[in-house]
Amino acid sequence: MHKSFCLLLLSMISFTSFAQIKGTILDNTTKDPIPYVNISVKGEKNIALSADENGNFNLPDDISATTDIFFSAVGFGDVSLKTSEIKETVFLTPQPIELNEVTIGNKKGEHSIVVNPIKKAKNTWTGHAGGSSAILMMASYIPYKPEYEATPFLDKIQFKLETLKENTFNMRIYSANEDGSPGDYLYNKNILVNVKPKQKSAIVDFSKSLIRIPEEGLFVVMEIITIKQNRLGDTNDDKFPAHLYAYGPGFVCEMTDVPLGWAYKEGKWQQNPKTERGYGRIVVEMTLTD
Repeated sequence: MHKSFCLLLLSMISFTSFAQIKGTILDNTTKDPIPYVNISVKGEKNIALSADENGNFNLPDDISATTDIFFSAVGFGDVSLKTSEIKETVFLTPQPIELNEVTIGNKKGEHSIVVNPIKKAKNTWTGHAGGSSAILMMASYIPYKPEYEATPFLDKIQFKLETLKENTFNMRIYSANEDGSPGDYLYNKNILVNVKPKQKSAIVDFSKSLIRIPEEGLFVVMEIITIKQNRLGDTNDDKFPAHLYAYGPGFVCEMTDVPLGWAYKEGKWQQNPKTERGYGRIVVEMTLTD
């Protein structure tokens, strides 16, 4: 009898430990699901995860009722809710980009310049998101220089990667605030990038866009999505909550002498700290054209 009671108690503990708070994230205007929303938990738990392609999300239920939960999606205003305030549906409000951030005019594409060539990246290493890091979004700041005036339009962006399996990540582009942190969206839609096993880089084509680099510079953001397809290891393994797994693709980082890298954690952007080797950031190459 005692043995049976212990087994029953253990099964109850196992079940309750991984019970989850479930919800769906919708557009407040259209009521459509918003895919791949970044969800970040403040303070007591190192948790960062994504909603799935249908806007559905799961949070562990052992988070305090007063903990702040942050929701961030491209093209929408950020939302912060206490755990106790999260119901079955979370609404985000569309956030249109400012007209002065997109240039309307003729794009020739006759001349170009490469900024931050991947081949010149120094002191590199590879990282993966998820697990205990609680970081899914990494930003690299691209400062504006006067020599870009002749070729101001964004043509393409290239990431340096190490991929073990087929993965999909999202890319965001932000302006820069006066304090140097990521500001407003320069492109208000998800830019999903699919990569294959052993692929060493990924190129995003902007040749048909009219986005130009602002005088305050811009941020290129790589956002890892915590869907099963991106898990490292057995994708059918659901023994643990989603935020405890590591996710791909592997992103290659480099060290710089000045602080150019930022990470999104606990609902805000934080500048990467200085180490003995310098400042870390993801490796991003940008091509500008006229």
